[in-house]
Amino acid sequence: MIQDGMGRQGVNGTEGRDPVLTRALERLDPGVGDPMYWFRFRHRVVASAARELARRRLLRESTVSETVALWGRTLVPTAVLAAALAGFALLRSQDVPAMLPIVVEEILVEGIEGASIPTVLTSEEQLDTGGVILAAEAY
Repeated sequence: MIQDGMGRQGVNGTEGRDPVLTRALERLDPGVGDPMYWFRFRHRVVASAARELARRRLLRESTVSETVALWGRTLVPTAVLAAALAGFALLRSQDVPAMLPIVVEEILVEGIEGASIPTVLTSEEQLDTGGVILAAEAY
């Protein structure tokens, strides 16, 4: 169980940071050599997002219908364009030739010598020497 960001809680609470892991992760931390790195990074991110955050602050009073209407200005034309492109792609595609349906029994007996199981089961002939019926039909 993690106790805090500085270490781990062991069986008796004496386990601290893993020095090998700490050294390995320090190589990935850009703020190791520059203690002000993360402060400047936060400042840059907030400054870059300031306009969007201000816009969202102004829109916090908007209703659901106003938000949907706002989305509709960009969403509806985009959906119409996507539908038109899909329709154009469908019209330009070549017709797929119709394939004849294949019966499952035909697939199962393809490449097998002799009569199929239903033919053998429904025939009135005697079995060959050593022949055994292994399946039976019942309705």
